[in-house]
Amino acid sequence: MHVSKSNNCRVGFRIDSWDLERLAGLLGGDELVTGVTVEMGDGSSYQLEDVGELQGVKNAPARPIQAITVESAPPAFVFREDNPPRLALVTVRDGASDTVRYHVSGPLRTVDSLTRELDEWVTSLRPWYSSLAAMDRAGFFLWSTAIVGAMSALVLVLSLSVAGSINVFAGPTAEPFTWLPTAGGLLAMAGISAILNLRRHRLLPVAQFRIGQGAESSDRLDRGRTRLLRAGVAAVVLTLGASIFGVFLV
Repeated sequence: MHVSKSNNCRVGFRIDSWDLERLAGLLGGDELVTGVTVEMGDGSSYQLEDVGELQGVKNAPARPIQAITVESAPPAFVFREDNPPRLALVTVRDGASDTVRYHVSGPLRTVDSLTRELDEWVTSLRPWYSSLAAMDRAGFFLWSTAIVGAMSALVLVLSLSVAGSINVFAGPTAEPFTWLPTAGGLLAMAGISAILNLRRHRLLPVAQFRIGQGAESSDRLDRGRTRLLRAGVAAVVLTLGASIFGVFLV
């Protein structure tokens, strides 16, 4: 029995030549890959014979890769027990509502096996920030606001606990100047949250094609993201530390 299965999902991904070589292997190897289509940011496209030819695509920042589609099909009138006939189409795309799409058709057992392998392949492409990158603007704003709000509430309760005054309505008993370090830490956290909201698609891109010059751009972005993450951790430590030690400065 022949069946067809499709999957469209929006996830953040990082993909390089090795990932595409693995995909080609899942689809039956170069002998069954019938074409590779590369769409560029300026609207042009390339038609390649196999994924190995992607090494020749520059992927410059001014003309980045927008999407890659890999298609496979068995040679006409050829049937092998270890490679039954099936059709497969896999696309990874930047900026679309669905960043990863695949369609597979063929014998039921073959389709079930291949779709499981493709799901595992998609999972392997996801960086740690994949869910944040795939959020819509409103969802990310609410998430970042909730984090800052939760930290602010934690700092307030912790400070009042250490000071021995858990009367939220009475307010903190410390002198005003002792709250300056805490306020500074909270402001730093709010600032980092604002930067992430304004430049999220630059700092947490939903798609990274680490091919050609794209690999260098991705490495620079990783370093910038690491610096911002360290600043965020430092702000949290400063805020919590100041909230504890500030009460002893009265």
